[in-house]
Amino acid sequence: MPEPLFMLGGLPVTAYALGMAISLSLVAFLVAAGLKRAGYPPRVAEVFLLIALPLGLLLSRLAYVLIRFYFFLGWGEGLAFRFWQGGYSVWGAVLGFLLAVGLTARANRVKAAPLNDLLMPYALKMLALGRFCEGLAGLGFGQEVPSGLAFFPIAVGNEYGEWRFAVFMLEGVAALLFALLAYRYPKQLPGDASRLALILFCAFQILFESLRKDEVLSWGFVKSSQVMGAAGLLILMVEGLFFRKKNSWRQPRHLALAGFALLVLLIAGLEYAVDKTSININLIYALMTGCCLGLCALTLRASTLGKAKPSGSREATSEIAMKAEGP
Repeated sequence: MPEPLFMLGGLPVTAYALGMAISLSLVAFLVAAGLKRAGYPPRVAEVFLLIALPLGLLLSRLAYVLIRFYFFLGWGEGLAFRFWQGGYSVWGAVLGFLLAVGLTARANRVKAAPLNDLLMPYALKMLALGRFCEGLAGLGFGQEVPSGLAFFPIAVGNEYGEWRFAVFMLEGVAALLFALLAYRYPKQLPGDASRLALILFCAFQILFESLRKDEVLSWGFVKSSQVMGAAGLLILMVEGLFFRKKNSWRQPRHLALAGFALLVLLIAGLEYAVDKTSININLIYALMTGCCLGLCALTLRASTLGKAKPSGSREATSEIAMKAEGP
């Protein structure tokens, strides 16, 4: 655990914790302003923030504890409840955000899907700031870089004088790009923009987790975040193929699932090749990036209508949602 900057109420406050607190405060302000601008009453922002902040914290910690269940079971002494000692999973935070949107929509009798579309870019901005803060905790680094790339923000130095690839910076910039794409995505149905954001996040988390060479959550040699990314994509694909009334997929549904399985197997083979073969590492990651893009395209086609016709503004969409009764 990094050295604390100061003590607050008997608890240590690290640079990472302080950075996250400032980031949460900033995003909370942006959420309140964004909802007000879109025509939602102040109560919607208040309810969402009161639910999302504690729920995200609790579920991200719970996910971390469950992934490392045997470690916490063997350690005892209430370690799982010592939140200040660190240990969180982004997947719990994602689930907390989605649940908070649903509960907020139900409590305020507005449609959940348009609200999710509106809030998703803010969630991704929070994700970006959280990734940037990881650098303050000495996390999120990759392989050692050549001397010509030994500078920030491409790489970060450690106490041993090594310069390693700053994966946390790449993840943060990617989250900001995903937020922009979700904001500008020409959706035909409510929920399409947030669906695109989730697809991008799940797919590229597989790649980013492979790039990391610091402490990562895993079950043996299987990285848990990669499994959860693939599982998230599969859930979105199955929901789109079998439960959504309309999507862009015009072929037999089993072909989409077969293509998905093939891409996942290719990624697994490439992950094995990273440490177990002498294949050029740049080629491996170029192929893995292509596979992740393939997963994005396949899942998106199987679960959305594709290109949308011109429609009204985001604000108009939100105003329509406010008039609709029920979640």
